[in-house]
Amino acid sequence: MINSCLSFDNAWYLSAETQWAEPFLYQERTPGKLVRTELAWALCALYGVPCAQTHVLCAAIERMNLSSLIHDDLLDGDSLRRGIPTVWKQYGSEVALVSGMYGYLDGLRMLAELNDMNIVRAGIESLECLHVGQYLDAQLSAGEALPSLEEYGCIAQANTGCFFMFLLNACQCLRAQDVDTYSILKSMMNLLGVYYRYVNDYCDINHIPHFEKKGFAMDLEGGPKSFLMILANRPLVKGALTTDQKRQIIQDFGEAGVFDAALALMEATYAQLLSYLEAVRQCKGAVNIKMLEEFLSSLHFQPGPDDNYYKRVLA
Repeated sequence: MINSCLSFDNAWYLSAETQWAEPFLYQERTPGKLVRTELAWALCALYGVPCAQTHVLCAAIERMNLSSLIHDDLLDGDSLRRGIPTVWKQYGSEVALVSGMYGYLDGLRMLAELNDMNIVRAGIESLECLHVGQYLDAQLSAGEALPSLEEYGCIAQANTGCFFMFLLNACQCLRAQDVDTYSILKSMMNLLGVYYRYVNDYCDINHIPHFEKKGFAMDLEGGPKSFLMILANRPLVKGALTTDQKRQIIQDFGEAGVFDAALALMEATYAQLLSYLEAVRQCKGAVNIKMLEEFLSSLHFQPGPDDNYYKRVLA
């Protein structure tokens, strides 16, 4: 007779539990830029959240974000992440799909240690927002129609900005700011998601240092989701492209002024982020915004003359 209740101290189960986590830990051993950790410290400084609670938020958000990247790489077919083979490339698609869940669950477990159910709920809501954004992104990537910039912004806020918003909401749960300050910061976090995606989209196509970490112009194979494709009014169907084909697309974009238009839009968006920062300063002068100011400055995309693939190689 088969025992219907599996004992979790069963050696077979415990071995599988260790193996399940390993593909996630493989990617985690190569850390990224820790953007969300830096944002967590900046927001926690603004809110006056104690260091112990800040450390929990940092650890949880990095684990949940890494899970999203593992799944993104699988959906987009990217072969490199942080300069090493992606999880699906190293272990296979099925393993990446299943083991990619590890960070979501472990992150929520960490949040539960804060003993505030509202923070756990905020974490769950951010994961729901993430996956709705991924669903919309996957739909667009598989099709031939381009989204509008407004639709693109909606996806960016959901798919990229969800964890920025989570960190803000977690801080609001721990030590609430006044309604006006929170409202401005909420607008800032939403726009930050759009700006950060602008930067990643641009780097995927026209930033030489980025190619070393992710491969040459991988976004051109990912389908009509890049804001550069929207600016160029040129939808690209998801699928493999040769190096020569990618070079031709990049050259076409450059000659049409797409990269210049993209940089101008990015600068205008960054200026709006700074205006939100100033509004927070004016709203409540006693708030500690120095770290948030430094964070935004560190995120400001300012490519060097040798970073521009179009101008350096093709123009």
